[in-house]
Amino acid sequence: MRTRQFLRRGAVVALSALILTTAAQAQQAPAQQTPAQQTQVVLLGTGTPPADPDRFGAATAIVVNGTAYLVDFGAGVVRRAKAAVVDRGIAALDPVKLRVVFATHLHSDHTVGYPDLILTPWVLGRRVPLEVYGPSGIAHMTEHVIEAYREDFATRTKDRKLYTVGAFAEGHAVNAHEIKPGVVYKDANVTVTAFATKHAMESYGYRFDTPDRSIVISGDTNPTQATIDACRGCDVLIHEVLTHDWLSRRPDFHAYAAVHHTTTSQLTELAKQAKPGLLILYHASISWRPAVDSERSPQAVLLKEMAAYPGRVVVGRDLDVY
Repeated sequence: MRTRQFLRRGAVVALSALILTTAAQAQQAPAQQTPAQQTQVVLLGTGTPPADPDRFGAATAIVVNGTAYLVDFGAGVVRRAKAAVVDRGIAALDPVKLRVVFATHLHSDHTVGYPDLILTPWVLGRRVPLEVYGPSGIAHMTEHVIEAYREDFATRTKDRKLYTVGAFAEGHAVNAHEIKPGVVYKDANVTVTAFATKHAMESYGYRFDTPDRSIVISGDTNPTQATIDACRGCDVLIHEVLTHDWLSRRPDFHAYAAVHHTTTSQLTELAKQAKPGLLILYHASISWRPAVDSERSPQAVLLKEMAAYPGRVVVGRDLDVY
């Protein structure tokens, strides 16, 4: 696993690199946390590339013992995190506490919130570097984001005698870790294992093992045996999905979807083998309101297409907590 650190002080960039060893049910309300559950799954964004005001960019938080770990950082990730604090009472998602994040792949709908994730918590007072884990190219992306905001870093830092919030240089440092399959992160709360998926570029899913739960997140992918093997009776499987209903209106997308995404029928068969305790559908080809996107499927159609799956399944909404 290759790691690079990025830190700008005024107009100076310090870069260092080193190698490290490294049957469907009706839509249900999110599960209520019990005192025995230390781990929460928070859907910050369940959307796809279209600008849907009801579904922000792809981002999921795993919160363990008051510490948050993010998977992907699509549009609006920091504001959604703050909404989880205000509307769901999850203090661990306060922006200044966002420190460890994982990217499934580098498509824009999963990463366009990266500058926000670097800058906004820093401006609000984050004092520690951001630790980012992802596929090859995440270090290059990080370097260019840091360079793009060179003037912002310089002007905010030079005025540190006038105010302290946002003046901590280490708070906008980023340690970018380029990963391969296997255990990529471990601390007292969680072990995170990456597995290769099948998308249009290098891509990974992640399994989180915490003291009380096992959670698998697919990212964008065609069905893979690796996803099944990563779950194998896991507590929660969060998986992307496209409806045949929507694809019937998008013949131009058929060839791409056939090799880079997962349909409802494919996910039904995959989940039967993976046997998760709960299957959460996210990054789906749906719209909650026809006025937003009448081409996409309603929730009821998605669930109908998943009816052959005998396990517990829900359609994820932004800010759901499980």
